[in-house]
Amino acid sequence: MASQDRLLPLSNRFLQMASGDLAGQANLKRLRAIHQIIGALTALFGLLMLAMPVFADIQNKPVAGILLCLFLAALGLGGSYAVLRNWRHPPHHELSLSDEALHYKTPSSWLLDGPRQERTIAWRDIVPAADGQPDVRTEFTTSQGVTRDLVFWHRDAQGTVRMQRIPLRRFSRGTFVNGDELKLALLVRLASRPDLRFAPSVFIGMRIDPASWRPMSKPLLAQALGGLASMAILLATVWNLDVGAGASSLLPILAAMLCCAIAGTLLWHCLFPQWRHPIRFQPIETEARD
Repeated sequence: MASQDRLLPLSNRFLQMASGDLAGQANLKRLRAIHQIIGALTALFGLLMLAMPVFADIQNKPVAGILLCLFLAALGLGGSYAVLRNWRHPPHHELSLSDEALHYKTPSSWLLDGPRQERTIAWRDIVPAADGQPDVRTEFTTSQGVTRDLVFWHRDAQGTVRMQRIPLRRFSRGTFVNGDELKLALLVRLASRPDLRFAPSVFIGMRIDPASWRPMSKPLLAQALGGLASMAILLATVWNLDVGAGASSLLPILAAMLCCAIAGTLLWHCLFPQWRHPIRFQPIETEARD
């Protein structure tokens, strides 16, 4: 383990408070609203296509055009029926935590992200990463994506070590009403393992202060403001470019990008020096109060 890791205490009393079974409560109100909106829009499209042959301009068109309108009408109305028939009981993600394992399930649905899958991972099967990087970290969902996944490793029934990815947005209130409780309970259970190292991005992305385990928003807000400031500087640079200068006009853009990157990094380390190194937790005994 790296000697520069940030070591934080984790009281057994807090572990006991975060223990027990916890099941995610799906945000059905949001899912139902999405189903109703999409169903209404597709139904409206189908009705418009169904009414098209009535107009004189369409009647003068070839039969193929009328048949196309009828086909699109059937497609829209059929799609609306397929969406609205499940609006009362829409398929949703499932995520639950117990003292023994993590269980999650993603049903097959056009509305939910990710393929159909179901898995149960015992806490004892979670292992450190073999690449020397933090064992619990965040990575971009795809090379072109802007969303991040929570990443850790576990050993399956055959003894093979596999990477496990859970989208961070899965812990939002848009997915689960008690998303805040779920992410806190998950992180506490992982933190109870002294051999696991956490990347600072885990707590920044989940907006949890690892020292107090309370909600935290300043680092993520600082990143967002820094990104907006960098975009404003780049846009101002592009706006004032001399297009007639040819390839040399790219030099100010490259210089602005380099300056933004250096300034952002220095400012980040000055404002949040505690996020420089990976984090480990050490469970400690706490005396019971009278």
